[in-house]
Amino acid sequence: MQEPQNINELIGLMKNGRNESERIAAALDLGNFKSKEVVEALVEQLCIETSRAVQESIVSSLIKIGNENVAELAVELLKSDDAYLRNVGVEILATIGDSALEVFERMIMHPDKDVRQLVVNAIGEGQLKEAVMILRKVVEDDEEENVVAAAVEYLGEIGGSEEDKKAIKQALNRFSSPFFQYVGEVALKKLGG
Repeated sequence: MQEPQNINELIGLMKNGRNESERIAAALDLGNFKSKEVVEALVEQLCIETSRAVQESIVSSLIKIGNENVAELAVELLKSDDAYLRNVGVEILATIGDSALEVFERMIMHPDKDVRQLVVNAIGEGQLKEAVMILRKVVEDDEEENVVAAAVEYLGEIGGSEEDKKAIKQALNRFSSPFFQYVGEVALKKLGG
């Protein structure tokens, strides 16, 4: 096989390579390019790819690229009907962390509670400096019990300030289900309050 000479050839190989190995190699090589065109091609192929190995190679490349373009398209995966794609979206966003900050701040207000829940998961699992601040805002402002419960759980793991404890206590007054009460009490114990 002759070495591909440009991005378009790599994209073509990823989509139509003679075999899975060729498609995997092309997907991985595309991780060396940070252009919007490459990110769009990777995400488009991720959504239609039938080989899990090729999908995993695409995810690796998206994480390697890890820029705002990746964050913008990865958040769209959270809206997918396909559970694998939703989980991959969370994984990508959690791993790229600070590159996704602007997207997190916008998507935490998404009208779909399921999308907000996945965004909370990505923030809680991620490497984001502002995670505690964003999670606290969710605990204070979101109206959906399950979204707030997820934020409380993560805040119990990575928070620690008096503001965090206060936000959790206020949420305990807003939501009275046994599940939420349990989650809130566990988080407060972890925070020493």
